[in-house]
Amino acid sequence: MASKGSASNGSASNGSVDRRNVLGLAAGRVFGSSFFGGRFFGGRIFGGGSLLAVLTGRASAAGAAAGPIYLNAYATAAEKGREPGFGVAALDGSGTPLFTTATPGRAHAIVPRPGKPEAVVFARRPGRWFQTLSLEDGAAGPVVRAPDDRRFTGHGDYSADGRLLYVAEDDVPREEGAIGIYDATDGYRRLGAMPTHGLGPHELVLMRDGTTLAVANGGVITHPDTGRAKLNLDSMDSSLTYVEAATGKLLDKVRLPEEHANLGIRHIALLDDGGVAFGVQDERPIGMLQPLTGAHRPGSGAVRLFEAPEEVLSRMQGYIGSVASDGTTVAASSPMGGVIGLWDAAGGAWLGSTALPDGCGLAPNGEGYLATSGLGVIEPVSASAAAGRERRAPEYRWDNHLTRWVA
Repeated sequence: MASKGSASNGSASNGSVDRRNVLGLAAGRVFGSSFFGGRFFGGRIFGGGSLLAVLTGRASAAGAAAGPIYLNAYATAAEKGREPGFGVAALDGSGTPLFTTATPGRAHAIVPRPGKPEAVVFARRPGRWFQTLSLEDGAAGPVVRAPDDRRFTGHGDYSADGRLLYVAEDDVPREEGAIGIYDATDGYRRLGAMPTHGLGPHELVLMRDGTTLAVANGGVITHPDTGRAKLNLDSMDSSLTYVEAATGKLLDKVRLPEEHANLGIRHIALLDDGGVAFGVQDERPIGMLQPLTGAHRPGSGAVRLFEAPEEVLSRMQGYIGSVASDGTTVAASSPMGGVIGLWDAAGGAWLGSTALPDGCGLAPNGEGYLATSGLGVIEPVSASAAAGRERRAPEYRWDNHLTRWVA
């Protein structure tokens, strides 16, 4: 389900079928198969008998889950007489479904609103919509459409008080990156936009200072007339920018070293030191292995690139699909290679990897991470968890990003 394909790209054949540890990092399975026997009901899918009270509107997902809730977009496999379906699922830490909600099309990232049991779901780029979602019962809220001259790029974040939503977007006529600003207290009315100070933005996050937006600018220009076609690969200009949320002022901007200018910074995750970890994608292969993850703190100068064994970099095929941090480590997934890597957050030291064919979604779970795959797998990943039995449900394909929410 990754943006470059799903199981059909052959990544499953690259991983060990019994999910053995690749370089010493083990993964345990917690996702039961009962969820995948669910049926459609009123635009949602429910596992047999699970959270039946949701059907009456009396259930609260926040109350039903004894701990964090995990949110992931999904697609259902096409069946005879029925087209594939798209939606968002909420799961508890054990993989039990709390609700699933249909979306207007394929979704990408999901961001909870601070202070309220609500989230916003972004369309996959080039996106024309985002949709609000109740985290109490899964009820879908209004769908907000992009202006005619803009395309959403799959990610966004809220202000610290939850009043504003910042949306990564392409300013199509100007061929520039922009941040759309929406009033979450007034039906997500559009207030305006400010620049990302870069090209081809994808993920943006509000920094821990509550005043700065970090933006991963992939550096690649696209156009609605050509869909996802990349139009400037010979002159791509990827960057990591830090933008003052209140004014749009550029506070800092860094690029990768010139020898890595073919790599586009696409995904970022907050670090405890006030910086971000990032993952890249090789947009213009030059026939050599290159680092695919790193970190940067505003005002610190050049980026720090993380090292990894050559066999892992080769397997990753120049593609990182998601990045997450639990405060002490950084995890990055390569659905193309069917592998998840782990690094020390403070120094960038390599910690190991585990195989997960078409695995992309990552979110901290208090003991490492939960990971999801386009083959319907969800499992915990850490340096110490024991490997467990593999569970699959091919009819459900988890999309790129897993989000953790605590009520």
